Amino acid sequence: MPQHAFGNSDFGLLDQNGKFHQLSRYRDSSAVVVLPFSFHDPASFQIAEDFSTVLDQFTDQNVQVWLLNASDEPDFIRAQERSPAGLPVLIDSSQTVAKTLAVTVLGEMIVLDPGSANVMYRGLNSIQELTPVLTELLAARAARRPSRLQEPAGTMSGTELSYRFLDQFAGRQISYQTEIVPLLQARCAFCHVENGLAPWAMNRHLMVLGWSPMMRETVITRRMPPGQIDNSVGDWVNTHELSDYEMALLIEWIDQRGPRDGETDPLAETRPDVADWPLGQPDLIVDVPEQAIPATGNVDFLVKRTNIEIPQDKWISAVSYKVGDKSVLHSLLVYAVDKSLQTDDADELIAQINADYISVYVPGETDDIFAQNSGYLLGADKDLVFKLRYLTSGRETVDRTQIGFYFHDAEPAMQLSTLAMEKPDFTIPANTTEHIETLTSEPVANDVWLESYSPHAHSRGKSMSLTVTYPDGSEEQLINVANFNYNWQLAYRTAELKKIPAGSVFRAETVYDNSASNPFNPAPESDAAQGYQFDSEMFSHFIRLAK
Repeated sequence: MPQHAFGNSDFGLLDQNGKFHQLSRYRDSSAVVVLPFSFHDPASFQIAEDFSTVLDQFTDQNVQVWLLNASDEPDFIRAQERSPAGLPVLIDSSQTVAKTLAVTVLGEMIVLDPGSANVMYRGLNSIQELTPVLTELLAARAARRPSRLQEPAGTMSGTELSYRFLDQFAGRQISYQTEIVPLLQARCAFCHVENGLAPWAMNRHLMVLGWSPMMRETVITRRMPPGQIDNSVGDWVNTHELSDYEMALLIEWIDQRGPRDGETDPLAETRPDVADWPLGQPDLIVDVPEQAIPATGNVDFLVKRTNIEIPQDKWISAVSYKVGDKSVLHSLLVYAVDKSLQTDDADELIAQINADYISVYVPGETDDIFAQNSGYLLGADKDLVFKLRYLTSGRETVDRTQIGFYFHDAEPAMQLSTLAMEKPDFTIPANTTEHIETLTSEPVANDVWLESYSPHAHSRGKSMSLTVTYPDGSEEQLINVANFNYNWQLAYRTAELKKIPAGSVFRAETVYDNSASNPFNPAPESDAAQGYQFDSEMFSHFIRLAK
């Protein structure tokens, strides 16, 4: 049986419809029943179908039922017209959730406590057995007494789950030197640096080993690496999903207790200094107004305006960020406004009617290089406005960040502009797990090409997506940020410019979780209104278009 090295069994997976499910985000549920199954396994498929007879009863008891598919190909799962009993099918293509739950056979039902993320009961393979077990488990919880149940002895019957990655790793120790270090350097270590925003630095094996239980949890719940999206939708670059093999490899190494091989530690080797401006000396360097950051507490979003003087209009080809204090700067959005705009009001300075969104900085993304032969026109009559978010680091500091702009020598073939789909006024009711806000654009006047997409919300943002309706009435989902995390407000770039014909209409959607199940929610008992303060919310979808 696969052995899970640590007690907590929290996890997060996408289902067949692109919805993200994290066990601990269902802590308001009484229990979560997980059934490992396959569309190709008649026995487990039939057990899944049998849930249709008791789903109403389970719904009344606030019990969630998930089908866990660690056997079939993801594309095959998504292509099915329906799932058994209409249940969500969680796609575990790396098999790490099945491994965490120590699944051995298909058809074994596992009852989980979403509050503690621990197993409450296992060893069932029929609905008839499950119903009385759930009744006792929930009664014991209500009475705050131990359950009177004993788990069945012996082995479970059913089709054995084949662990293809574990079979590859069997009989050998995973190499820290040649397998784990390259993975960490490619996926993690560029943010986990000394004096960076990450809470610890990946600078030696002992440090990684000490943090490995937390690494396991953050990786298997998809909190890390940041900025992951549903990679079955669209063709996007600079996303951060681990491949199935990388996920399985890292989790197995952690579960092996992080063995080390070799005489040296590659993570401890001195790294070459990173150039202040990796793209070369900028054509224009702009100082972001310096900010004094306290040692502790929350810092509200800041909106600052800076005057710039350029002799004539310039076409921007790239933007680079030289961060003053990487331990506190969480994000930086850059806008352009007319010099004639007479206001100091933060909302007005970045309102869609006044401001053109240009670029965003988040840790790990220091350069924003526009698509080839395209550029953003920065007028000589413009000033810059910055929306800044800072986190405290335990020490007082002053951030002095600079922004570098790179200009084309001549007008590029394609001009960039940003369609900012923003809602200026909405309210999210208190104690609401899933509140949906949508906004539809006007039809685009001319053929345009989608270059990048940057979604923004605050701490209640749960998922964000963008869909286009073409002139012939057909629809296409362009991107699905199914597990949005406000800590990482990235700009996603298309692998190739995607044509959006004239007459097309964009539809942006943000799903909010204003409940206590959201661990980032500052005030679940209160309605949340639109605004730019720490405890308010926002609906912003920035769509960069080329024409």
